Amino acid sequence: MDQTQQLARYFSGFGETGGVLAKVPAAEEPHVAHWRQYLQEGGGTGSGFFQALQSKLPQLCIPQREGVSASPAYAKVMKKGLPFEEKDFGGCLELECPEVLELKIPSHFAGALPVLQTPHREDFLRLVRAIGGRCEPRIYPEGMHAMCIGGINNWDRVRLLKEQWQRGQVDQTPGEHWGSALQRFVQQKPELIRDRVLVLHTAPYGSVAHTLVPGMHDASTWLAASNTLRLEHEFTHYATTRFYGSMRSNMLDELVADCMGFLAALGTFPAQLFRRCMGITSEGWAPSGARARLYMADFDDPVIDKILGITLKAAANLEQALEQHAIRSAGPELFFALTALTLPDMASPEGVHLIGAGLARTDP
Repeated sequence: MDQTQQLARYFSGFGETGGVLAKVPAAEEPHVAHWRQYLQEGGGTGSGFFQALQSKLPQLCIPQREGVSASPAYAKVMKKGLPFEEKDFGGCLELECPEVLELKIPSHFAGALPVLQTPHREDFLRLVRAIGGRCEPRIYPEGMHAMCIGGINNWDRVRLLKEQWQRGQVDQTPGEHWGSALQRFVQQKPELIRDRVLVLHTAPYGSVAHTLVPGMHDASTWLAASNTLRLEHEFTHYATTRFYGSMRSNMLDELVADCMGFLAALGTFPAQLFRRCMGITSEGWAPSGARARLYMADFDDPVIDKILGITLKAAANLEQALEQHAIRSAGPELFFALTALTLPDMASPEGVHLIGAGLARTDP
């Protein structure tokens, strides 16, 4: 596929939206109930809670060393479901500041999700590596402060499923042993044993200082707003998964998610603040290391320049349309109005009108 074809695909929208609003709010995924139990049992914060969580998720016990995921000890725990033993790994994973770790389970129109949050950067990275990185000491970008991790093998839920299978409370096949039954569940009903979790780091959104945020008078207020913004941003990505079946690395997805986040946190969507949070210069370019670069990794500089121009025009039109319709908060109606459009739609000379036509359904 050449870059012209890639670009056409990149600029495609989310797909058919007809009737999808009727499915709101989305039903919770099965794992959320188990995490509510973890929250109740462990208290949801502090070192005692982390230890309780380690007893449920053995990947939170495994020390993070190069090549550990290829070791027999890792296979025994993470592929066979045998208990974690310190002697097999020469130690146990620790957080530097477990007392500030927090679990919360916010409600959302896309469905609730467990959220693990910490203000400690290294602990955030350790959680990401443990839950989503096979316990390998991978280096992540400095600007990464959130990750939505799906497909997490939860051996606590596997054990519970086995007990249900033994009691005949879930589907059984005559003559089937547990190993075969587990493989069948993995293939046919992975939601019975696999989780999805948001891991967040408390930090200024987009690494932008409060002095660059319109109307923001102090760093602590901006930090609190950043938490709200980042949470809604990640839940918006989750919403595209629930309603459209995809979570893409794409500037349209980022624009929609940031718009929802800014409105939830600030009650407004400043296009220039969006630009700053994406690491785009006032001249409209994304230097090496800019957040925006993460979502255009498959393209060379001339194509990136084109995508950036369209994105910034779309953001400006979006700000204007939101102001015209006095949209001050995020919600499912706004989400579906925005995801019905493409970046070129929003950036076109008719962009303000096209956006406004969808927003009209959200007017008070």
